[in-house]
Amino acid sequence: METDRDRILADVRRALASARTEGKRRGHGPAPATAARSVGGDSARESAATHAGESTDADPITDFQSALDAVQGVCHRVTSDSGAAEVLQAIISDLGVRRVVRSDDELVIDVVEEVVGGFELLDPDGDRSALLECDLGISRATLGVAEHGTIVMTSGDAAGDRGRTTERQRLVALLPETHVALLAASDIVSTWDLALEAAGPERSRLAPTITFATGPSRTADIELELVLGVHGPRHQHVVVLEHR
Repeated sequence: METDRDRILADVRRALASARTEGKRRGHGPAPATAARSVGGDSARESAATHAGESTDADPITDFQSALDAVQGVCHRVTSDSGAAEVLQAIISDLGVRRVVRSDDELVIDVVEEVVGGFELLDPDGDRSALLECDLGISRATLGVAEHGTIVMTSGDAAGDRGRTTERQRLVALLPETHVALLAASDIVSTWDLALEAAGPERSRLAPTITFATGPSRTADIELELVLGVHGPRHQHVVVLEHR
């Protein structure tokens, strides 16, 4: 009998294979793809809808997933931390990742520790040139914006002096070719206005650094042709933890 784990891993591999094939054909990055179907998580969806100020009839996770697909990101939906580790394992294996760097977020650390070896794990406080040589970076997303498939990343306030504790290291989300972000379903909001309000209701409470990322890095400066991965990651994966 097919288990949730089998289905998730099969969907991940199918999505990554499709993205690589389409990317080679275009020469400008992967096509929109959805990696994993929902395997439950009604309570998480209700929590996310409440956080977004919506009725529980809305499904912000699905809205976020659809919006992320449209901007050539890949969404993975899981219902456990171990499921997130399985998705990360599949991405590392299927992309042939050799070097990984992670942020100092506790959830990120726990998920990476569940991934079987076969790659070199670098210190996030290491030299920037070493981070540039990493194939994949994994960090936490503070918020997700359902209307655009955007992830919001805050950093620089590890002590939580300005409110919510944030990660110290965001270069792991900007320098490697592939970025994987862990996003709690309860941290998905419906609009940018709500995201800005949640990120810093008071100027004095803003995190030192706030980064908005909508899909892979892209530019059309070169002969007005869209190219991915010029100023940041060429591939973006967001793992939505429906149980959080």
